[in-house]
Amino acid sequence: MPQQLRLRTLIDEISALTLHVQELSRMAEEASGLIESGRMPAPVDPQELIDDVHAFRVQLEDAIVRIFEEVFGPRTDTLERHMSMRLISEIGPAAFVQKVLWGEEISDIALTIALERMIPALERLVEEYPTAFLEQANSVLDQFKTR
Repeated sequence: MPQQLRLRTLIDEISALTLHVQELSRMAEEASGLIESGRMPAPVDPQELIDDVHAFRVQLEDAIVRIFEEVFGPRTDTLERHMSMRLISEIGPAAFVQKVLWGEEISDIALTIALERMIPALERLVEEYPTAFLEQANSVLDQFKTR
């Protein structure tokens, strides 16, 4: 009896997936028609988007390195610099800046204290690239704009 129940569940899941595939296929055909008729722009090349994101990440990392050099000097062997560069490689430059400026965990607060002299320069970086650092705030603001 339990075997029949598992088989029935699998059949139900396959049926549901089949319906989803049919719906996606219909949506793809509809989008293709809109693109061909010129009522919708063609999608951007995904590799171009990936390259743009990578280039932007490198740009932010370079800006943070320049801030380190302005604030702490050219030394690369400091604990703050090693700790920060490792964290940037793990979570990305935008998340790093967000942790330093607005983090609420104990480790974030310790990082903020260690990098306290960098805060004004990081705040200027946020002003220069607000969409990179304030993505969550922007999405909330967009919800208010549409209401």
